[in-house]
Amino acid sequence: MRDLRGLFNYARRKYNRKSLGLLRIEHYPFDEYKIVGAPLTRKRNTDIDTLKLIRDSSPLPESRAELARDLFMLSFYMCGINAVDVFKVDKSNIVGGRLEYNRSKTKDKRKDNAFISIKIIPQAKPLINKYVGSLCQRYSNIGSLNKALSAGMRELCNQLNVNGITYYWARHTVGNLARNKCRMSKDDVALALNHVDRERRITDIYVDKDWSIIDELQEKVIQLLIGEKED
Repeated sequence: MRDLRGLFNYARRKYNRKSLGLLRIEHYPFDEYKIVGAPLTRKRNTDIDTLKLIRDSSPLPESRAELARDLFMLSFYMCGINAVDVFKVDKSNIVGGRLEYNRSKTKDKRKDNAFISIKIIPQAKPLINKYVGSLCQRYSNIGSLNKALSAGMRELCNQLNVNGITYYWARHTVGNLARNKCRMSKDDVALALNHVDRERRITDIYVDKDWSIIDELQEKVIQLLIGEKED
């Protein structure tokens, strides 16, 4: 119903001209119909032990499971980068040891074009070299890559005897670990995940983005994984 209301509002804006007395759509049913709040999104994050399983797995070379393992870990290392952005970026997005890009999902909805700069840490560098700039040659479009990723994650989960983990869990896991294990603030987590905070838009006018905050969050989250390995 929320989507239907959005469509209805769009139609009213398009076809009604109150200043000219033109009201082609007079009735507005949502004055009398209350839309209930959306349910909480199901948590889609995993723990360090499962991350370690994924990282240390050995799928067949050049298989979809290998693709899924590599891109899942790349997303985790790079603060939850979306698959579409891994698909779109190329070597020109690598500037001074950082991956700089505009997040595809929200770049057309934000005044800053959803720009973000993420440090390329040692764990991510070989994956960046392997996949950035080549995925668009291997797959015709992002839909094809997503299908391969979905199939690959299912294969990987079967191999590791874990259930239901998808590529997007890497992004959720970064946020969850940063907040609940590393005790980073929600504002810092939002910055690292490239979310926009609608309640702080005025503050954002005055405060420049400090990428070192993301670097600190990234380092703390990765240290959880490294520390687990050393133990």
